[in-house]
Amino acid sequence: MRDLSKYHGIFPAFYACYDKDGKVDGKAVRLLAKYLLDKGVQGLYVGGSSGECIYQSVAERKKTLENVMAEVGGKLTIIAHVACNNTADSRELAA
Repeated sequence: MRDLSKYHGIFPAFYACYDKDGKVDGKAVRLLAKYLLDKGVQGLYVGGSSGECIYQSVAERKKTLENVMAEVGGKLTIIAHVACNNTADSRELAA
């Protein structure tokens, strides 16, 4: 049986951060991730229930997740939503 102990506590849906031109803002993503870490959450749910799964491209979803991981990876449990409207994109995100 898998150890599920890391999946306890507060796991907010992570909202993507954009710059004034509508592009994912890596710096803002990192700031939000650090803010949530500092507030005491136990994990983050990235790329899912806040609309990113249908409104962002695969590249935007990757950039968001990569910046979250760079800032808090190893300090929080991260759940990365990988579902897309096609199998190839889902496989790419899962990889």
